[in-house]
Amino acid sequence: MEKIIVLGGKGGVGKSSISAATAVLLSDLLPNKKILIISFDMAHNLSDLFKLEIGNRVTQLTTNLWGIEPDADEYAERYTKDLIEKMKNLSKQMPLVGKIPQIEKFIDTTFTSDSIPLALKNAMFFQKILDAEDINTQEIQFDIIVADFPPTANMITLFEIPEDQVKVMLKYSLNFYNSVKGAIRNISKVWRNIMKPFDNYEERRELGKEIFNMIVELEKRGERISNLIHDIGSLRLVTIAEKPSFEEIKRARDLTTRYIQLEGVHINMIIPEPKKCDFCSKIRSQQLKYTSEIIKEFKKLKIWESEKLREEPIGLDGLRVLAYEVYGSNVNVDDIINPKP
Repeated sequence: MEKIIVLGGKGGVGKSSISAATAVLLSDLLPNKKILIISFDMAHNLSDLFKLEIGNRVTQLTTNLWGIEPDADEYAERYTKDLIEKMKNLSKQMPLVGKIPQIEKFIDTTFTSDSIPLALKNAMFFQKILDAEDINTQEIQFDIIVADFPPTANMITLFEIPEDQVKVMLKYSLNFYNSVKGAIRNISKVWRNIMKPFDNYEERRELGKEIFNMIVELEKRGERISNLIHDIGSLRLVTIAEKPSFEEIKRARDLTTRYIQLEGVHINMIIPEPKKCDFCSKIRSQQLKYTSEIIKEFKKLKIWESEKLREEPIGLDGLRVLAYEVYGSNVNVDDIINPKP
């Protein structure tokens, strides 16, 4: 993998459209490279933009461009199935649990992939794809990934989880384990002592070792992903020329510094110079004011400016129109891959 281009910012500023347009343009300019456009926002709309059903499987969009709108629940279930089963078995082997059907039922219904925190689920399919695992029946080694990220708070979580995944999973597992202990807390100590000889300690110890080894693998994987994002990740923040969006990309810049290199800012949907529209002129004047502030604030980065199109950028042709509006008619591919101020 050569580059991971991440687009983030406030919701409703055109991140998905610019992500898709960028991927289409790169596929045109780099016909020998395999490119993936992926939506990490729960409100997926790549299918709408490309006018194709994409969904939860890698879908070929052009000869060298693929897209996916992953289902976090499916990836979480697939990825954690073995760990969850081992945690269930370990819990069931606690003294008395196997003798009380209600407790076993509690374990089976409580400790499932559905109960895993959403942030951890999102990070799981993020890591799965970046770790070049088989995400479909076919294996494709992508050269460039263009990632449409959710708004800032959830974006930060996706960056944090690879580094903190072990702590998150351990905390989650221990909380569950404690909940099982709580469920049998009211059983008398007498009964616990009576059942002590039936406690399969050796089997529990082996299960504990297996779970520990899985946690170690999680840690190694998280480290790989964190290093990958540090080494080849490129964050571009998308904004419109308004105060709330401007303030959000400033926060996003500060919060992502430790995870990924910020290389550019897209100022999107500037109203074209109006001829006979006082209202449009006033809006444009306000936009130009904030455009100047954004350029001043991010003067050390590449700044792209794009006007609002008269027609929605839908389908490959529409996305190409947006791409050339954003990057210019004489765009050099290196200006997209490795932008300079």
